[in-house]
Amino acid sequence: MSDWVTTFIETIGYPGIYLLMILEIFLPIVQSEIVMTFSGFTASRGDLDIRLAAAAGIAGSQTGSLALFALARRFSEDQVDDFLAKYGRWLGFTHDNLERGQDFFRRHDQWGVVIGRLVPGLRAFIAIPAGIQDMGWGRFFLLNLAGTAFWVSVLTWLGSILGDNYDAVDQYSSYFTNAMLLAVGAFILYRLYRVVRRHVSDEPAAS
Repeated sequence: MSDWVTTFIETIGYPGIYLLMILEIFLPIVQSEIVMTFSGFTASRGDLDIRLAAAAGIAGSQTGSLALFALARRFSEDQVDDFLAKYGRWLGFTHDNLERGQDFFRRHDQWGVVIGRLVPGLRAFIAIPAGIQDMGWGRFFLLNLAGTAFWVSVLTWLGSILGDNYDAVDQYSSYFTNAMLLAVGAFILYRLYRVVRRHVSDEPAAS
């Protein structure tokens, strides 16, 4: 997989990055970790501009996510389930993936879009539960863009500093993802603690 992806980027450049990142949304076999880290590596050799490479990746991923979001808004959850039962195994996205995405989105509400972009196995599909739940276009656009820009920029930067060892990004990105999720979890617990503490302090003292 990585061989034809890297050849595609070397041959076509920025349009290749853009197209591959669109494809990643619909075909999980195409991985942003490979596309964007190799783009960063290529930029470190002087063959691409690292800012334009990241911009092409962000634009491609955002385009694909918006297309998937638009499709999800047109159909009910039952219709999406029926489609996945027939074709999901060919796309690499099953009913279990949908349930996981739905549960994640319900727990985190709108911020599930941003956080979901950092979660392996979920980042490409978070647009589906957001679309099924009928999230607004503007809100999804901004939140998905925030998560996408952050993730793509990190991958591109890692590829540029790892050089010929850009394949090792799978290990580094998993460490980074786990650290980010721990930080988000700690923030949510802190916010919950503040809400509970405020609620307790507002209760009238017992007579």
